Amino acid sequence: MREQISKWLLKGDPWVRYRTLRDILNKEKDNEEVIVAKRAILSHKLIKKIFNKQNKDGYWGKPKDIHTWWPKKDTTFWMLGVLADFDLTKEDKRIAKACEYVFGIQLDSGGFGWDPPTKVYDCHTAILTEALAKLGYLGDSRLQNAYNWLISRQRLDGGFWCKNTGQPGGTRENEPSCALATTFVLGALAQNTDLRNSEITKRGSDFLLKCWENRSKIKYAGHDSQIGRGFGKLKYPFTDYRILKYLDVISQFEFTKEDLRLKEIIDLLFSKQDIQGYFTPESIHKVWQDFDFGQKEKQSRWITFLAYRIENRVSGCK
Repeated sequence: MREQISKWLLKGDPWVRYRTLRDILNKEKDNEEVIVAKRAILSHKLIKKIFNKQNKDGYWGKPKDIHTWWPKKDTTFWMLGVLADFDLTKEDKRIAKACEYVFGIQLDSGGFGWDPPTKVYDCHTAILTEALAKLGYLGDSRLQNAYNWLISRQRLDGGFWCKNTGQPGGTRENEPSCALATTFVLGALAQNTDLRNSEITKRGSDFLLKCWENRSKIKYAGHDSQIGRGFGKLKYPFTDYRILKYLDVISQFEFTKEDLRLKEIIDLLFSKQDIQGYFTPESIHKVWQDFDFGQKEKQSRWITFLAYRIENRVSGCK
């Protein structure tokens, strides 16, 4: 089945082919098939369409969108993460321009936030930090400032929460952290080799796994943080607290790979595959309907790739 699935993925859009070659078949970047697939990403009509919508100042949508809670799904805030997942980087001048626009709204603390008034938040900062790291800015001192702010925000239970009153010493320090914020912060930490296996990351991962262990038993703070019926829906881009984002993050840490709780969640994910071993989106953003992950009528190669990459990270072949 694995061979059949790999062949099917390689017949997909160039970003699916490229990531399958790199992350499932473990081909090096200088492999000819990889080079051809990478080149095809930039020439694909849907990618061209994205860049045609980019403002001359580097952003997508309107300037205010980057400061909005929750930003529109096809604006700069989310767009950079999708392009990063397709393995575009700051080597593309259009990406670099967009990233410089984002750095231009960075706050003095190192974090990012929304209006009104402009105030830094854990999840907002983490989402942009993860995207910027993937896009090639790990060595940039501005991104290091964002990381420094994020790690200063870890709470007593190991998680993260945008409420300042929830910080150690605050009036709400003993309330559970926000699983949504924690997932996004860990996604950012996973991109940083100095932090990926740190005690900070281990404590955060343990908090998320306890959320699974205690599902339906504890009410968690924050936006859409419960592990309920909606948690299991397959969805991309990763704009919500759902199973694919949760597993995509936590499967990147070596210290989680033998945890039985993680294996239980992967079993839930693979219970959703069809008889051919493929996956179909269960929740979508209509603005992405031109992509195979933006519809619910048929199997999605991109969603299928994401599922098998998670499984491959944890235990090799299924």
